[in-house]
Amino acid sequence: MVSQIKVNEIIKQSGSSISIGESGDTINIGTTGDTINIAGSAYAEAGTNTPRFLATMSGNQSLSNNSTTKAAFNTESIDSDSAYDTSSYRFTVPSDKAGVYYIYVKPDVAADSATDLRILRIYIYLNGSEYSPATYELDARDNYLKGGAFMAGSLMNLSVGDYVEAYVNFNTSSGSGAAITTSYSVFGGYKLL
Repeated sequence: MVSQIKVNEIIKQSGSSISIGESGDTINIGTTGDTINIAGSAYAEAGTNTPRFLATMSGNQSLSNNSTTKAAFNTESIDSDSAYDTSSYRFTVPSDKAGVYYIYVKPDVAADSATDLRILRIYIYLNGSEYSPATYELDARDNYLKGGAFMAGSLMNLSVGDYVEAYVNFNTSSGSGAAITTSYSVFGGYKLL
């Protein structure tokens, strides 16, 4: 037998809380079309994928042959929590923002020479150490390596104070160098809900 209680207000008799149901119960509030108002802040609200950041470069950055170089992403496009530092080129997890993040880097790299074997390595570093590399072996048909197609990305479980950075290594058989160009180069990330 189903029972109904019809009241306009429920007020606690004593103590500081009101309990509805028992452990393991499913509690349904309202029906389709109802508007439910929750006052105060003592409830879990939907997340917003923050912190999030996206950084670009203000100018091209030269790369020496076979030298792993921190990518100088010195311009913020997005920085929801002021957690990206444009002078150290790193994102640091702010207080109370630990969790799982998706971090990615897409460098657009132009070779000095189009006639030799080239290997492009893209790295995400965590707290100063290599975390997630991606390696591409390239042919010599085009001086520009179409950087939008080459990237490293990773899900990372980050704690407060952890920092991430982007690094690039470009290796050629002739010893010629390269540059990260401003065209399509980005470094970004966001916390997952």
